[in-house]
Amino acid sequence: MKKLKTKISVFLAMLCSIAFMFSAVPAYAADDGSVSASDDELSNAAPYFEQLYGQSDYELEQMKDSGEFGQEFYTSWITNRKIVGDYVSLDQLTQTPDNTFQAVISFENFDADVEMTMDADGYFTGYKMDILYGETAENLMARLYAEDDNTLQLQADDKGGFYEVFWTSWKTDRDTTGKFLGFDDSKKTEVDDSDPDELTITLYPKFENYTAEAVINYDANHKISNYTLNINYSLGEKMGQAGMNMVVGLLTVFAVLAILIIIISLFGFMPNGDKKKAEAPAPVKAAPAKAAAPAKAAVQDHTEEEIAAAIAAAIAAASEEAPSAEGYVVRSVKKTGRKWTRV
Repeated sequence: MKKLKTKISVFLAMLCSIAFMFSAVPAYAADDGSVSASDDELSNAAPYFEQLYGQSDYELEQMKDSGEFGQEFYTSWITNRKIVGDYVSLDQLTQTPDNTFQAVISFENFDADVEMTMDADGYFTGYKMDILYGETAENLMARLYAEDDNTLQLQADDKGGFYEVFWTSWKTDRDTTGKFLGFDDSKKTEVDDSDPDELTITLYPKFENYTAEAVINYDANHKISNYTLNINYSLGEKMGQAGMNMVVGLLTVFAVLAILIIIISLFGFMPNGDKKKAEAPAPVKAAPAKAAAPAKAAVQDHTEEEIAAAIAAAIAAASEEAPSAEGYVVRSVKKTGRKWTRV
């Protein structure tokens, strides 16, 4: 434990030594009085920052108990390291007259602006990190728009994903947009992080022929997942494109209809097996014997007496008895409107 604290103290002392390097570089003084490190000084300071952002979780736990600077660094880095990714390089380092150090650091996913304050005794007392979403996207797109075809093709083949999507899109769009000139100063790069699973950055690049809107999407792991370039055409060009689309759509519809008409008209020249089968003479079948029609009772041609006698004879035959005056007596015969079915 004591050895680790000693290591952290030495490390912080190394960081403090960075501050004193700026006293010898007045040529890099800015208008606000800040002093920038030279390339050699950046190279010397880079290993200290690499060590700072390369600590293990155990070392970070120990560092948060080493003072105000260690606590603030621990809280900030634990939150931001999943977003920015691993440390890559120290790009810029400046010192203000009030002993505030500002560094622009490149990480795997995004760049970040780091601010560290120092007290009069030369110890760091404060730490703050701001992730540069917009600036990172602008730097990336400016570099890609300026790359030659061979480099872009190699990146697309090697890395795939976003780089392949960008190269495919840029090969088509650059003939229309012309050369990349920079970003529109009148429009600020927009960052939308409302969706926890997706980060969207909208940039406004300027080209020789058009201005445009470039949209970059990041996934939940803060890796670039997609790229879209929307060119700002004039109103006349948009109307012309809309008219052209309408004409193409109408021509397509009429062409399809014409093809359908031709296909349907050819049906008349095609052999129709079902029709021939229907026209073939059916085999002659023997006509079924007609059922014998029931004899019609000649009701209208006979008198009531004759009908009564016939009925009496039928009853007698059914009883196997000869008709007798005392046996069966027909009292009356009435027409019911139907066939004679009862007496």
